[in-house]
Amino acid sequence: MPILTVFYIKLLLSTLLTCAIFWTIWKSELFEKWQQQSDNVVWGIGFLLFRLLPWIGIFLVLDFEPRGDIPFFFYKAEHAVAGGFVYRDFWSYHAPAYAYLISWPLLLWYNARAIVLLMVLMESLILWFTYKAYKPLRKNALQLTYIYWLLPASFMYILVDGQEEIWFWGIGLLMWLHARKHPDHYETGLGIWFAVAMLTLKATFILFLPPLLLIVKRPLRLLGVMTAIGVPVLVFLYSMIGDKFLMPIQHTSQLMTPNLFSVTRPLIEAFVPITSGNSTILNWIGLFFTALVPSVAAWKSRQRPVHETLPGLFILSFCCMMIFQASAPGAYVIAFLVTVVFHLIDPDRWQDLAMLLLLAWLTVVQPFVNVYIGQPDYVRFDMFAQPEHLLDLTLQLLNVFCFFWILVRSWQQVTRSETRLPA
Repeated sequence: MPILTVFYIKLLLSTLLTCAIFWTIWKSELFEKWQQQSDNVVWGIGFLLFRLLPWIGIFLVLDFEPRGDIPFFFYKAEHAVAGGFVYRDFWSYHAPAYAYLISWPLLLWYNARAIVLLMVLMESLILWFTYKAYKPLRKNALQLTYIYWLLPASFMYILVDGQEEIWFWGIGLLMWLHARKHPDHYETGLGIWFAVAMLTLKATFILFLPPLLLIVKRPLRLLGVMTAIGVPVLVFLYSMIGDKFLMPIQHTSQLMTPNLFSVTRPLIEAFVPITSGNSTILNWIGLFFTALVPSVAAWKSRQRPVHETLPGLFILSFCCMMIFQASAPGAYVIAFLVTVVFHLIDPDRWQDLAMLLLLAWLTVVQPFVNVYIGQPDYVRFDMFAQPEHLLDLTLQLLNVFCFFWILVRSWQQVTRSETRLPA
């Protein structure tokens, strides 16, 4: 199917999904009633309507070929099934266990569509436990679940592209639930879950460590647990493949959009030419601010209980990554989108709803526009004489504006003296 046709279908679906979101807002009292009386049934219906049946329609009825990162995931998974050793026998930009985690569906169905289904099921599992965690805290938690399902960004990135970044919040959610259950002695559990994330997901999860160390009572215990788990694994990897386990770090040399660098690049290029070959300094500068902003927020909130600030700091950490890391692509929004919906958004405030929908639409439209026009590097201002380049930059600027809006909202939530979730 031509890429332009796929884009038009995405626009049509996004329009229908947005209309459904407005219906959900209109029926807020009905969702509140369902949450009190029959939430399991209504939740299950939503899963069937907005995840399982669309997957069947897209990949079985229409015979749609998986796109995005799924072909690369399938490449890794089939090598893992064949007994290959990660980094030595096949490429991977993920943690060492990731390729083996996504390979087990191929034992049941040797097809890339099975990996998409795995992503759908994992997202649904994470969303279910997120709903259960927020149900006692928010009377509209069921409504928020439907809003998340209907967001064009979550629908496209999970169902069509099979993005796995929501697994980040899966680990963050387990850490949060552990801190809620053990408000006084939680460091060991947090250290175990953090180590699990580093071994199964992506190295970028380490960005959450600086603020986390500032809010826990016994940071050395957390680091000790992580070290006890991680060092033996690193020793084993080094004994098997040498320094090839550093392969995921190479991914940071790629310059992506949209982020603060991509929208200011014409100005930067006027003084210092930048390519992927000499972008190391950009990554270090971006890493500094990505760690600094949530760390300052964590320091200001260090007197509050960990379970009150952890979700907000999670959002802040990965939102800062989206803003300040030149190698951060727009798909990473899936890492914290569900947390934004449940933790920051009040659907009755038109400003919140407008910003959420703007971000959701931008993450569908901007990547297509950028790829369709050849992913240009904006190194000169005169490039914007071409309307398509100006459109792309405008979309990127709006994207970064949305990220800054989330940054401000999560900062306010973390640094206030008490937890006040939206009504």
